[in-house]
Amino acid sequence: MAQALTELRAELFRYRVLDPACGSGNFLYVAFRELYRLDTELLSRMREFPSTAGKLSWNGGIPATNFYGIDINPFAVELAKVTLNIAKKIAFEERREAAYALAGQVELDLDPSLPLDNLDENIVCMDALFCDWPETDAIVGNPPMLGDKKMRTELGAAYAERLKEMTGGALVEYSCYWFRLTHDRLPLQGRAGLVATSGIRVGKAKAAAMDYIVENGGTITAAVSSRLWPGDAAVNVSMVNWTKGPAQGPFLLVVDDQSHLVSQIPPHLQLFADLGGAHAIAANERGTSVGVMFGHSAFRSGEGSFAQGALPGRFVRPVATANDLLRGRLDAQCIWMVECASDEEARLLGRDAYSHLKEHVLPMIAARANSDERTDHYRHWLRSWWKPQMPRLTFFAEVADKSRLIVCPRNAGRSTFLFLSSKFIPTDTLYVFAYDDDYSFGVVQSSSHWHWAVGKGARVREDITYTGDVWRTFPWPQAPTDVQVAAVADAGRALRKVRTELMTQNGWSLRTLHQAAAVEGPHPLKDAQARLDEAVDNAHGVPHGQDRVTFLLELNQLVAEDEAAGRKVRGPGLPDHLDPKDPRWFSTDCIEPPPLAE
Repeated sequence: MAQALTELRAELFRYRVLDPACGSGNFLYVAFRELYRLDTELLSRMREFPSTAGKLSWNGGIPATNFYGIDINPFAVELAKVTLNIAKKIAFEERREAAYALAGQVELDLDPSLPLDNLDENIVCMDALFCDWPETDAIVGNPPMLGDKKMRTELGAAYAERLKEMTGGALVEYSCYWFRLTHDRLPLQGRAGLVATSGIRVGKAKAAAMDYIVENGGTITAAVSSRLWPGDAAVNVSMVNWTKGPAQGPFLLVVDDQSHLVSQIPPHLQLFADLGGAHAIAANERGTSVGVMFGHSAFRSGEGSFAQGALPGRFVRPVATANDLLRGRLDAQCIWMVECASDEEARLLGRDAYSHLKEHVLPMIAARANSDERTDHYRHWLRSWWKPQMPRLTFFAEVADKSRLIVCPRNAGRSTFLFLSSKFIPTDTLYVFAYDDDYSFGVVQSSSHWHWAVGKGARVREDITYTGDVWRTFPWPQAPTDVQVAAVADAGRALRKVRTELMTQNGWSLRTLHQAAAVEGPHPLKDAQARLDEAVDNAHGVPHGQDRVTFLLELNQLVAEDEAAGRKVRGPGLPDHLDPKDPRWFSTDCIEPPPLAE
């Protein structure tokens, strides 16, 4: 046993650690102290054996020169060198306390933290993505986080082109490149632990980083799926540990702050099936749109714009945002002059509304249209500047005959679908669905649809972003009976009724209602949701005991195969043979605009 401990300590002294985006050295600081603490524990155990007790010295320790860092900021590099020397000093003081507690006296005659180590060869100022890395046993760190859409602006076009070459032609979230290089530079059985935005679990970021690791012999050994970053940045992060090569489980996966021991951690860092392979369904191609993007605050009433009721009614419509719906405050208005085909027509008919936009909106559009940046888009908008930047005219023309539409917040922490009166202009904070029947409402409000959104959507902090990928890949029930359709519709109506009654009785907004229902224990809204989920499961034909998402993924594959073979599949909305105005699945309740003040 003493010999085994001696060999283990010798191996520990050879262990080398790198942080390729070290900043001021925080990760190196923690890594050094933890390995030094482990060495202290080994010394304590080795003192128990006669063959080693008299040959040990507390004075020796792991050298700081076993630790390496790379950063592009020269000030951070110098600071990291100081930080690592401070870690050495603190680790020595912690060992002194351990030695005193164990031996009853201070046996350390020399302070190994002095003199300070020269770390000029260990911590260097370079771009880690385009330089050599030292050979180490472990790589840790928190690479810089920057979305792919901002890279050209922040890093320059030439640098972005160099990054594209690393991933075969696609720009991805900045930290993904560190994940790939880290795995490439690890030795066999080397270990890594990195932090990235939680977007690394989905889409092309997952493919470039997490899938790359697993497909190239990596095993994820521990992970936190998503957690709010404790610093100033309002961002959710994922924390991933892996080894290059096989590893023996079980492995620790933390999801929603709950720890789970699992036999395998998948690249999407979730407990449910990975939806990355879900196919787009052609039958789902239409039927939804992001709301109107106005492009300028002057289109909407409010501070710095026009007052409610200040403009003539013909070109003023009620407007709804996600926050308005959740707060229950829907008194805002917008200028909506999309029917005017020309500047002259807008001037003659719009009058005060036209003048307001000409004063506040036109100068901004004209200035950007004549600038060197984004000119094509703004030049196009300049030709119809009295209209919103993206009015979604085609979509709203297709639903002009409907008195209500389904909407949901684009970013939400829970399933929140509503019927909104078509009198409203929904903004781009909402996703809009071209359906007015209760069956369609029930399907999209179900937990099945929400769990699919969690798996296929993006994330903004703790919220799920509903995206077109969610809609295009979600498989609708393929053979529901009339009775099942009616059951879904009835459960959807019942859920909306419970919402309305609870909000009215308690004076709650929709946001407050959901907060009240989030506490542990029974709640009427939870009961109503459970009844709806059961009805949708029956319509889908989910076998008892099977995971919903796993079933839906299998159904997605089958529907895609049927489409590829030319067989008819059922897309969103009521089954074609049903009367859309049948009261079994059609009603008229919706959120209406407040009455205008006299």
